[in-house]
Amino acid sequence: MKGSAYERELASLFSLWWSEGKRDDIFGRSAGSGGRFTARRKSGKDTFLQGGDIVATDAEGEPLMKALLIEAKTGYGTKVSGEIVRWDILDFMDSRQEKPVLAKMWEQCYRDAAISNRTPVLIFRRNRRSPCMLIEKQFFNELSDFYGTFTGNRIDLSVADITGVIIALQDFFSWIPNIRGFLRGYSCSETSQSVISKPTVKRRLISRPA
Repeated sequence: MKGSAYERELASLFSLWWSEGKRDDIFGRSAGSGGRFTARRKSGKDTFLQGGDIVATDAEGEPLMKALLIEAKTGYGTKVSGEIVRWDILDFMDSRQEKPVLAKMWEQCYRDAAISNRTPVLIFRRNRRSPCMLIEKQFFNELSDFYGTFTGNRIDLSVADITGVIIALQDFFSWIPNIRGFLRGYSCSETSQSVISKPTVKRRLISRPA
């Protein structure tokens, strides 16, 4: 599936989740998949809630977009001997790449979120796999305090500038059927500038709870 179709699919999923199954058109794909936001940012101009790949197409969805910047990535496999090799989280440990694919994705998401004073949410899907979500550990902990312990599978990631948690997107929707109450008392915390200036990737620890 191409990126644009994937973004439209995610927009529909978020719309159904946000409206508790009533509507599939509250969110949509960002114009130019966030390109307009990037171009205007470079020229010193602001574009209201246009950063990221998913935007509100209805005022009903603005509370979510004011809090979160959602970046969507899919594919990024490498063809080797006629076969598509999927990138992997273990690339942080054993890849010869200067910067693993997931690190590049997070870098963009984190930077744009910092500029627009929102919380970064990266939703990624490898070839022929289900979508997953990467969020900051602090945000995950705040959600846990409000909604209770997350009981699904998760990966705790601590690599260079990334301290986050990866969970399946569907598990997130099941864990948090309605996020409005949380957002009413939520404000994006001050974001570290380390990623914005010059991110680096060093091999550290990847852990998965038992």
